[in-house]
Amino acid sequence: MIRPDLHLHTTASDGQYDVWNVARMVQRADVTLFAITDHDTMAALPAAADAAYERGLAFLPGVEISSAAEESNVHVLGYGVNPNDPVLCAVFEQMRQDRIRRIALMGERLAEMGMSLPMDEIFSSAGDSIGRPHLARALVKRGFASDTGEAFHLYLKRGCPAYVKRNLPDAAEAVSLLRERGAAPVIAHPGEIHLPMERIVQLLEQWKKAGLMGLEVYHPANRGHYAEWDRIAREKHLLVTGGSDFHGDGTNHGSIGETAKEWPRALHDAWALFRAAEKK
Repeated sequence: MIRPDLHLHTTASDGQYDVWNVARMVQRADVTLFAITDHDTMAALPAAADAAYERGLAFLPGVEISSAAEESNVHVLGYGVNPNDPVLCAVFEQMRQDRIRRIALMGERLAEMGMSLPMDEIFSSAGDSIGRPHLARALVKRGFASDTGEAFHLYLKRGCPAYVKRNLPDAAEAVSLLRERGAAPVIAHPGEIHLPMERIVQLLEQWKKAGLMGLEVYHPANRGHYAEWDRIAREKHLLVTGGSDFHGDGTNHGSIGETAKEWPRALHDAWALFRAAEKK
């Protein structure tokens, strides 16, 4: 029986564990097919393939591209990516430099508010894809917030005093890029897109024209609306995917394998994605 988790993060981006530890936890959670989908980097994928082989697990190489649509963040998952693809690597290097610029500015704003953080230490300990969770953990460690959720709520999310906007590609551009580079593009956690569901459904049609192949239905942010998103995806002939979005312990994300038990057609859907990614 296939038990999939197709959305996992490592220390290559903003996860708490390296890929070897994530693979160990995947196996302990009885997940049999997993995907590493770090933010805007493919650095962990070669090691992830080795870790999967060592533990007898099925593995799908992935990435999660940060993008935007109508003033809302939209994340696009790409499955079956080639970690050595020169075009994708160049795009992600440019995004890495923008992340560094953004986090440095946010660090300056926090310092002006009396919350000085050891930015050199934060940058050196982060992976290829530094982000706000690294700042959130540093704020908690130094007693400026009780947990990472509070750190985001008080200082780091949109509209808060330390927030700095990112320079993000349009979601359709991210979808098109992944499709052109031989990957299967999937819109991640639609429940976290800050637009009305009706508008997201309209945008799905536009993104399909750009090459969209799937929708991440079984994600913790969609809980309570699984049936609606599942129906929408299948009516639009999109692949149905799911995953925990695991980042580590004590984060505002899911636990490894937690959505698999809530995913009625997990075996059928996961293998459909696996085959689509292989063909790409």
